[in-house]
Amino acid sequence: MPGKTYVGMRGCMRDPISEFLHSPRTCLLLVSPNIQKLADKIDELLVLYDYPCLSIGRALSEALLFTLPKHRPHTANQWIRRQVSEMTPGPILITRMTLLFHPSLELDPLRLMRDVSRRTRMIVAWPGNCADNVLSYAVPDHAHYRTWREPQIPIAYLTQDE
Repeated sequence: MPGKTYVGMRGCMRDPISEFLHSPRTCLLLVSPNIQKLADKIDELLVLYDYPCLSIGRALSEALLFTLPKHRPHTANQWIRRQVSEMTPGPILITRMTLLFHPSLELDPLRLMRDVSRRTRMIVAWPGNCADNVLSYAVPDHAHYRTWREPQIPIAYLTQDE
């Protein structure tokens, strides 16, 4: 069953969050190409709901620092799974996930988020875009730009005027 896409959110995001929280769904992507906009929405959700937050960037990079390059994909995958499982049942907020898209880690961040959300409900700040049922990471001229057709996950796309 395709994920529900929310377009043109207005106000404080309570409607899609509330709908998500009252549904059987376990993962919601907040999508915007504007990283500051994503950070502002996450801050707003922290104030409104006081959910725990997993900021992946620095913590994962520290976990990988002394790991041999050939072991980094496995280490990164296991690190995410362990961190999220420690926050079960959620919901939790996932932020600063750009490191997951680095080609050297050989991860599929969308699949990883779907997998780990089976045990822990999560709202993910996804830096990218969603149009015509295609989810993207970053912008087309970014070195790590990626796309997913029919992502099968609820998406709340943050419009430019929010």
